[in-house]
Amino acid sequence: MSAVSSHAYCLRYLQHLTEHSNYYLSIYADVLEKMVSHSDYKKEQICLLDYGAGNGLLGIFAKYCGIGKVYINDISTEFIEAAKNLSNILGIQIDGFIAGDIEMANGFPINAIVGTDVIEHIYDLNSFMSSLSEINPKMVSVFTTASNPKNIFKVNQLKKLHRKDELIGGDPEDFVLFGSESHESFFEIRKKIITETAPQINELNADKLAQYTRGMNRHDIIVAVNFYLSTGNFPNKINHPTNTCNPITGSWTERILRLEEYEKMYNTNNYRLIVFNGFYDIHKNGLKKIINVILNKSICILGKLIAPYIILVGRQR
Repeated sequence: MSAVSSHAYCLRYLQHLTEHSNYYLSIYADVLEKMVSHSDYKKEQICLLDYGAGNGLLGIFAKYCGIGKVYINDISTEFIEAAKNLSNILGIQIDGFIAGDIEMANGFPINAIVGTDVIEHIYDLNSFMSSLSEINPKMVSVFTTASNPKNIFKVNQLKKLHRKDELIGGDPEDFVLFGSESHESFFEIRKKIITETAPQINELNADKLAQYTRGMNRHDIIVAVNFYLSTGNFPNKINHPTNTCNPITGSWTERILRLEEYEKMYNTNNYRLIVFNGFYDIHKNGLKKIINVILNKSICILGKLIAPYIILVGRQR
């Protein structure tokens, strides 16, 4: 694996995927099947963007499966380099690698976009959906997210994670896919931005502003501070009890959105949203396999109430 990357997080992420390769390949196959079936193009005519690709396994697998053109995109240059190395090692030629956010894909002939466990981290999802329309009005999108708002067990688990990031901070040792660097509490990060922007604000109001700006990145926090200085009014609080994002990167901590919220954003950008249920890993051993087989059968009856993740498919109306 050292030939893929020297970056610890890239290697840790790749190791996790390869240790559960059968499960992730099953997810990738399902994502690609849904993408092809909802596209107006034949498989060989599809020009696909693997967005937030990480090590690029989904995009590499798509090319292996015969998708016409595949571009791999990630905001991290370390992951882009790892994806290049991995595609070379596997002998699968990718048509292009795009470092940066979605705007960097403008000008590429993309007609489909896929991503796993990425949509829940996008800071401004409405702007993101608008960007897809600008790249190609007939774009087909398929995203998976483990932030399933209908699964109460998953929601409670994610809310605990929200509270930890917001009030305590996080560390790469927290879980395997945490990230590359530890961080202090998001509340304290926001408060520092506030006091640096307006040192004249007293501590009580700085604390209050830090509370009211939960879910904002640095730019929007500074806008909120200036709004407070000019009007004396605090910004409107986020309409969720625990959702929070990293103020420096703008990346949400496993953001939980109601399906109605997703549908509204898709509809606003002239997309029709179709939501599918994910499935559990049946490639485990012993009792875990038996339990997951039973859970998968139960999804046929209980649907999103117990699905471990959901799949969001969007296509232009």
